[in-house]
Amino acid sequence: MNKIRSAFAATAATAVLATGAVTTMAAPAAGASSAPHSAAAASRVALVFVKNAKDPSDSRLQVWNGRTHITTFRAGSGLGTAANYKKEEGKRYRNDCASNAGWLPNGTYKPTTFEIGRNSKIKGYAIGLPNKKCRTGKVWRTDLFIHSEMTKDRKQGPRNGTDSPQRWDGVQDYKSWGCIKLHPDHIAKLFSYMNKHGRAVLLTVR
Repeated sequence: MNKIRSAFAATAATAVLATGAVTTMAAPAAGASSAPHSAAAASRVALVFVKNAKDPSDSRLQVWNGRTHITTFRAGSGLGTAANYKKEEGKRYRNDCASNAGWLPNGTYKPTTFEIGRNSKIKGYAIGLPNKKCRTGKVWRTDLFIHSEMTKDRKQGPRNGTDSPQRWDGVQDYKSWGCIKLHPDHIAKLFSYMNKHGRAVLLTVR
């Protein structure tokens, strides 16, 4: 376990340094949805998403600052669960070339946007990710985000049946069409950390 932890630390730190330091970010204009942040120092914050093949909905998102591991959150990507692990559909949900079903492709991503009041199908906190080709190079995975389920004001909406899109209804909400999904409390903590220490400059998916 220590060797694995050290490997993650080295990878995260090296990747952050390789991207170049983020030294300045303009303050958001009035009404803008970008999250506030501290630009007093270069950001070394990086994220590592570690897939769990036996239950993609019980994967992990690690937060690093340089070589220091800050915290880990449960996270999901794709429609895979422990219940469908051995089924044919489970294989599809672990296929990064399966649009709107499989988990997101491995590799590195430079986050493109940081929003605290997004108001589309995805609402509230959201980190935008660039499009990425799947492992075969034949399919582009698009509309990728790190997000949760909430209202645009970052509150929990009313209950609407067994799956309310603006409300966290339980562990089933870790499932996604490819995005990385976090519990509302955890994405709030992530944004709070980035507000103090700088926005994440890199996401590594493995």
